[in-house]
Amino acid sequence: MKNTKKGIVVTLLCISMLIQTGCWDQKIYERIGFILQIGLELDQDENLIYTISIPIVSPDVEAKVDVFSTPINTLREGREEVLHVSGKSVEGGKIQHLFFSKQLAQKETMNFFDVFLRSSENSLLPNVIVVDGSPQEMMELSSKFPSKPRPSYYVNTLLENARRNFYVPETRIYNFLSSVYSNTIDPITPLLRYNDHEIEVAGSALFKGDKMVGEITTTETGLLHALMGTDGRIRYKYYQQEKQRGIEVAKEGTIVLIKDIKRKLNIDIQDIPKIDIKLDLTASIDEYTDGYNLSDPEEKKRLEAAIAKSIEEDCLILLKYLQEVGSDPLGIGEMIRSKHNWYWNSVEWEEVYRKVDFGVDVKLKVEFFGAIY
Repeated sequence: MKNTKKGIVVTLLCISMLIQTGCWDQKIYERIGFILQIGLELDQDENLIYTISIPIVSPDVEAKVDVFSTPINTLREGREEVLHVSGKSVEGGKIQHLFFSKQLAQKETMNFFDVFLRSSENSLLPNVIVVDGSPQEMMELSSKFPSKPRPSYYVNTLLENARRNFYVPETRIYNFLSSVYSNTIDPITPLLRYNDHEIEVAGSALFKGDKMVGEITTTETGLLHALMGTDGRIRYKYYQQEKQRGIEVAKEGTIVLIKDIKRKLNIDIQDIPKIDIKLDLTASIDEYTDGYNLSDPEEKKRLEAAIAKSIEEDCLILLKYLQEVGSDPLGIGEMIRSKHNWYWNSVEWEEVYRKVDFGVDVKLKVEFFGAIY
């Protein structure tokens, strides 16, 4: 009986040893350098510069992050170069931002995603961002901002707030690549600028495939989201100068918060397709300088019609610009390919897209304009 019990105990211990995790591959936090940001750019001689930021966790060091830069040919080579000087085991599983300089983004981007697709260590969740300037300089400056948090957290906060108001898109590696590989929907990414004391959300970078071809402001990004039928809250600034009640109104302004967007899109296939986009918008007045008496239903309708007309005009200007640069973030090409494949196969879409006849019809309803009315 005793031998039987001993046998059971030994068996259980052996099983426990087999299933319990060991510490042969343990990683000591203080000895690891987690890459949080990667910057890629070209120097004056067209050499590729790789920059990374790693948070400092030592209580003996006042700096927030270490920033390392090196010329490279591939991303993996850059990681190896950093290992030679960082004194830590550099890990890439926590990368949050992948910065491209505007100069590099206008040349190529796809070659730099290969390491993310091949290595399970690297997540496909980092934000893809274009920097108007040098990512290296921005990362070095932001590491020393006295009144800002750690650079990665600082940029994350900027992006979260900007995305909430649809000033920029949310573009991760996985959806950037999905758009590029589709060949029918072009990606867009956030565009950042910086100076000696802060980083600024400047708008969005437009791509044709994997190359940047243009840029739009935060206001235009909001309109682009509306044209895409994105559900969310978008602010629109309306300005008008006219005579009201015999008084010259100097550049009066109204800011509306668009809270509900319903989009209908109609495609009429001809030699040159005609595409009509209808937007049914519900909004509230966010800020208003006295011009119309909004408690009067007729004057309220006049303001709604005026803002709707202004949105229509701005949308048409935006669509014309997208055609000029050849970027199709709305996925018009994908709609043509999927619904009118016979036409898609009969034309060179890139050429036809630049000639598409767009029409925009906007209906705006203001449901709330302030408690004082």
